[in-house]
Amino acid sequence: MRTFSLLFVFIALVLLAQFLIYVIRGPVDPFIATVIFVSFLLCLAPALYLLKPFESRDALRRRREAHKEREKRKNTNGGSSRDRGS
Repeated sequence: MRTFSLLFVFIALVLLAQFLIYVIRGPVDPFIATVIFVSFLLCLAPALYLLKPFESRDALRRRREAHKEREKRKNTNGGSSRDRGS
């Protein structure tokens, strides 16, 4: 998931650069400027949602611990399921 969120961030930054270049360079059509800026916001929203930067430290710590527990259970169950298939 982190790869997709970073991809969204990259696309959003490219759109922001396009918007700034378009506005700085010359005569601006307000409709086109609005479309580019809204596209920037639409790419930024899922990136912020997927990265979850507004999560509290406790919630982040609990999520990491839960992930470690799942990995631990997966590793213990994964070894026994391979033996049955042989």
